[in-house]
Amino acid sequence: MSPASLLSTPIACPVARKAHVRRRARSLPVVRAAAKPGVDGVPYIATNVFIVPDKNPETVKRFVTEIETREKLMKTLEGYTSSALTGGSAAGEFSFTQEWTTKQAYEEYMNHPQRRRSHMAAGVWQYMPKDKWSVPENFTPILPATK
Repeated sequence: MSPASLLSTPIACPVARKAHVRRRARSLPVVRAAAKPGVDGVPYIATNVFIVPDKNPETVKRFVTEIETREKLMKTLEGYTSSALTGGSAAGEFSFTQEWTTKQAYEEYMNHPQRRRSHMAAGVWQYMPKDKWSVPENFTPILPATK
């Protein structure tokens, strides 16, 4: 076909579209995500599990002293609720749990100059935290998460 004949060829016009009819949606239950820790009155809880693999009493003593020093600092800060160092399921294993009123209070503690200068004793390892809220310790070797 020549270009001139294309111009004279009738083009089929599409059928007019049907009007879109809006139908009222059924009411569905509103599903909300669980409250985030540290928001809306839900406390922010961070748990870290540490281990002294060789169970050296001097390393354990330095570790416990460091945790006690940190707790003294925490108790002076706004938003601190509680903390606890407990023995773990294996010898040389420890669980340290902190509770704060808000995530912001926890972050302020984590960024406090005194906290940032403190580090665990050499010979202390940690498991990667199981939950997404807890933060691993800086400069402490990390083991894969426990079961």
